[in-house]
Amino acid sequence: MRTYVSWFLPLGLLLSLMYSCAFSPAQTGSHHAGSTAPSSYKLVSVKAIGSKRFTQQEIATASGLPVGTVAHEEDFQKAARQLGESGAFSNIDYTYSYSGEGTELQFKVTDADKFVPVHFTDFVWFSENDLIRKLHQRIPLFDGELPISGKLPAQVSDVLQALLDENGVPGQVQYAGMQDKNGKVESIDYNVVGVSIRIHHAEFPGAGAAELPLLQTAAEKLIGREYSRPYMNNFTQGSILPIYRERGYLRASCAPAEPKVVKVAPSEWNGNGQPPTFVDVTFPVTPGIRYKVAGWDWSGNKVIATSELQPLIQAKVGQIANMEQLHDDLRIVQRLYGSRGYILAGVKANAEFDDNAETVSYHLVVDEGSLFRMGDLEFRGLDNNLTAKLRAAWKLRPGDVYDVTYLQEYLAVARKLLPASLDWDVASHVTAMARDKTVDVDLQYTAKAPR
Repeated sequence: MRTYVSWFLPLGLLLSLMYSCAFSPAQTGSHHAGSTAPSSYKLVSVKAIGSKRFTQQEIATASGLPVGTVAHEEDFQKAARQLGESGAFSNIDYTYSYSGEGTELQFKVTDADKFVPVHFTDFVWFSENDLIRKLHQRIPLFDGELPISGKLPAQVSDVLQALLDENGVPGQVQYAGMQDKNGKVESIDYNVVGVSIRIHHAEFPGAGAAELPLLQTAAEKLIGREYSRPYMNNFTQGSILPIYRERGYLRASCAPAEPKVVKVAPSEWNGNGQPPTFVDVTFPVTPGIRYKVAGWDWSGNKVIATSELQPLIQAKVGQIANMEQLHDDLRIVQRLYGSRGYILAGVKANAEFDDNAETVSYHLVVDEGSLFRMGDLEFRGLDNNLTAKLRAAWKLRPGDVYDVTYLQEYLAVARKLLPASLDWDVASHVTAMARDKTVDVDLQYTAKAPR
């Protein structure tokens, strides 16, 4: 699961103090006030070594000291501090030397440990490549990824805001770090607030005649909805690709959605005040090969024989491979295992493709796991008489092999034992106890007066 965190980067003072102590530049040559000509302070070269991410020119430009600038040691310290505060480098040092021709300056840097990708959620007024190019022109250390600390994320936000202002877009830029389930930042996402972006039309270049009507039907739910990159990604994964995968195009792909701002008649947006921005969205589809099933084999299944499992798989050899149906079939296999106490059993389908024959062979690997038995049964929200009545109706006794299908069957029976004069809600909590291989069931009943 991904969660949003706000960026707060009060690093300026800290870094200023740190770098004023850390920078100990090695100096060569002589620069005594009485012996160095003014021309000696003119930079004739600015070089950088040590970086694997950035070129010499990018680092030199980011330092703010271009060749031809008249600079002194305090300017070198300021430039090094500026590079450090960007967050792009974990360590910075510099050396310089004077000569009659001028000053040669060299930075020695170490790249920061972690950079994460940048996502532009809804900057529909620019193509992504154009946006990255414009950002790189103004921020030399931006290459499509950013460090998770330092000033670069805020600088990108400032440039994005300037681009919106230059193009007359009234929105405001916001950004946030996106965390993975372990709380680690995995990307930095930028979005625009204060402007409505609506989907006007969807197109599917590359789609075949058989799939296009299905895609167009699926896209009907997009029309008029707010545009965002995550929403488009979800539509691709949840609506477009399943259409292909259930028709044998197992390796079908869809490039990232491409929005294009379009003008629409006022009658189409039916609103007052600031009109929405409308976009036509293109989903470039590559169907690929349409595969048929060449064969099946099972491994790892010891408790349930292959002869009992294979009939649960609907696709037969020679038929079009349907990945969506296979997923449903494997859930039925898992449920069968769960009905026999193997509640953590799983099946992995490994596909072997033969592109020349346009076939796929499936290797189904079963991890049966451990056998679980019935543990404790608890009822909450009922008086003693009702609890006793419902407990007597529960057929699985402690130590019996647990059956994952039994609970739904039981709840239907138990409902008939409850007073009909009240409306009853039940929340079921099933907990697998890994240590002793038991399953505890907790049923919480709530009674409401009928309307």
